[in-house]
Amino acid sequence: LKNEIFGQYLIDENIIDIHIKIPSNFPLLPVKVDGKRHSGVPENRWRAWLLNTSAVFVTQNGTVADAIQLFKKNIKLHFDGVEDCTICYSVIGVIDRSLPNRQCKTCKNKFHSACLFKWFRTSNQSTCPLCRNIF
Repeated sequence: LKNEIFGQYLIDENIIDIHIKIPSNFPLLPVKVDGKRHSGVPENRWRAWLLNTSAVFVTQNGTVADAIQLFKKNIKLHFDGVEDCTICYSVIGVIDRSLPNRQCKTCKNKFHSACLFKWFRTSNQSTCPLCRNIF
């Protein structure tokens, strides 16, 4: 018995694949999430989506359905033109499933509150991660 899920999402003539492989000794070994085709999605954003999808299992004790739902929402919102967080490159926040809602007054880039908080805490600064002006 293989613990693998293959999915394909078709939107605006773009084909996006996802492959989730759950090891037989899960949770001792991590779930692997990858995919070959991601037309219409930049590489850095694609990698972030895969990482965020696998994080559902690790950080939230989520289900396969939770992971696929997060992945699908990121795809849909991306193609709907919703701006992604410029820290994590994801539209949907992994921690609280929020949209980027904090905007820098100078450069106008948007961030998830959780990503911005982590940036402030780890950098010991309250500046925008991109333009470095006071947030």
